[in-house]
Amino acid sequence: MLLDHDFAHVRATRDREDGSRRAPRWERVPRGGRLLGPVADRYGELPRAAQMWVDIAVHEIVPLVVGFVVYFALGFGPGWILQTIFWVILLALLSTSLLIAVECARATRFPEPPVRRELGEAELPRMAVVVAAYLPNEATTILDSLHAHLEVDYPRDRHLVVCAYNTPEDLPVEDDLRRLSRHDERVLLLRVDGSTSKADNIEAALDLVVDHVDVIGFFDADHQPHPSAGRRMARWLSDAAGDKRFDMVQGQCQIRNVDDSFVSRTVAAEFVTMYAVAHPGRTVFNDFGIFGGSNGWWRTEVIGRLGMDRDMLTEDIDVSARALAAGCRLGTDPRIVSTEEAPVTWTALWRQRMRWAQGWWEVSLRHTWSLVTNRNLSGVQRRGVALLLGWRVVHPWVATQMVPLTLAMLLSPYVADFKPFLTFFLATGIVVLGIPLLQAAVARRLAPPGLRERRWLFVRYALVSMLGFAEFKAVTTRTAVTRDLLGAHTWDITPRSERSSPR
Repeated sequence: MLLDHDFAHVRATRDREDGSRRAPRWERVPRGGRLLGPVADRYGELPRAAQMWVDIAVHEIVPLVVGFVVYFALGFGPGWILQTIFWVILLALLSTSLLIAVECARATRFPEPPVRRELGEAELPRMAVVVAAYLPNEATTILDSLHAHLEVDYPRDRHLVVCAYNTPEDLPVEDDLRRLSRHDERVLLLRVDGSTSKADNIEAALDLVVDHVDVIGFFDADHQPHPSAGRRMARWLSDAAGDKRFDMVQGQCQIRNVDDSFVSRTVAAEFVTMYAVAHPGRTVFNDFGIFGGSNGWWRTEVIGRLGMDRDMLTEDIDVSARALAAGCRLGTDPRIVSTEEAPVTWTALWRQRMRWAQGWWEVSLRHTWSLVTNRNLSGVQRRGVALLLGWRVVHPWVATQMVPLTLAMLLSPYVADFKPFLTFFLATGIVVLGIPLLQAAVARRLAPPGLRERRWLFVRYALVSMLGFAEFKAVTTRTAVTRDLLGAHTWDITPRSERSSPR
C-alpha cells in the first residue's frame, strides 16, 4: 500500500532538496560569565579519565571535610546550634525517603489509557517516528533500529520513519540506508548538514513533517520499540481520548545488553526503577510527567510549537518544562516499551550521567522559579516542580552532611548532650539504606517480561545501591553544579559498538 498524499508530499519535498537540510539555529541565550576561569582552564587540560577521578575525589572529600570543620567550630558555641542543624538535616533525609516511598506506592496504581479499547485503523493518528543519529557513532546500530521501527504494528499508510542524521563524512552505511529507503517507502532519510547536536537533527525533521502528521515519536539511534508501542501510544494521544488525552506520553526504556558487564546489569535494574517506578509514580503524585528524550511521543501541534533548544545539554527536560509552563498535559506509560544499550564501563557511565546531571542543573536554573511561581499551574504541580527541579539539586549536598555533623557532635566539649542524637542518626541511616530495597522490590514487581523473572538482578542492584551506586549518582549532581560554575560545558561523544556506551 502506498503512503497517503501527505506522506508522499513529504518525500517529494525532501527529494527536491537532495535528501539534506540545513540545521536550524536557535537564538543563543546568554548564560552568564564563568567563575574561576584559570581553574577551569587547568581542569580542562586533564585527560577525561583523570577528570572523572578528580571530580569524584573533590566532591566526596571537600563536602565532608568542610562540613566537619564548620560543625566542629560551632560545637564550641551554644549546643542548640548544632542540634538545630542536626534536626533540619535529619528531617530532610527522612522526608526524601518518604517521598520515594510514596512514588513507589503510586507507581503500583498507575492508570490505564483513557481509551480502553483497541482503535480502528481510521481512528489511529498519522504517526511519524524521528530517529536522531550521529552516524560515525551509531553506524553499527542504526539499521537494526530502523528495522525494529518498521516492524511496529501500525497501518503502513499512517506510519512514517524519519532517520535524521548528521555525519562529518560520507559513510558506507549511508548506502545501506538508501537501499532500505528505496525498499520501504515509509523510511525517509534526512541528512542534516551543519548539525552539531541531536536537537539540530530533530528540528530539521520537525520542519519537514510537522504539517503532515498528528503524532511524532522521538528515539535515539539504538532504541528499538516493542511492536505494540504505536497502538498503545495512540490510546493516549488520539482524538478518541477526548479531553483526557495527553499532549505527550513517555514510555519505558529497557536495557537489552543486560549481561554485557557488571555496569550494564546495574543500569538495567536501575532503568526499571526509573521508568517503571519513579516516572509513573511521580506522574501520579505531581500531576505531570517528563519527556526523557527517547521513546517519547508528542502531539505534533504541541511539539511543533515548542521545538527543541540546541543550547541545552538536555533539550528533552527543557522542552518538558516549557510544555508544562504552556499548560500541556504530560504523561507516562511504562507499558510503551523500547529497548536500548547501556554503558558497559564505569567511565562511560560517568560521562553519560555527568551530561545528564549538568543538563538537569541548567534546566533547574532556567525554569524552577518561573514554574514554581506560575499561577496557571496547580498547587500539586508547583510542589512537584519544587521537588523535581529544586530539591533534587539540593538533596545530594544535604545528604553528605549527616556524617561530618554527627562526628563533630561526638567530638564537641558538650558530647554528653549530643550522645542521645546518635540513636536518631542510626535510625535515619537504616531508613535511608532501606529505600533501595523498597525500590528494587517494587521494580521487580513492575518490571517488563524478561527482567521480572530475574530476581537476583534486583537483589544485586539493591546491594550495589546501598554500597555506593546511590552515592555515585549523588556525586554526579554535585559535580554538575561546580562544572557549570567553572564553565566546563564541553562533552565527548562516546563511540558506540557492541560493548560501548550511548552518547
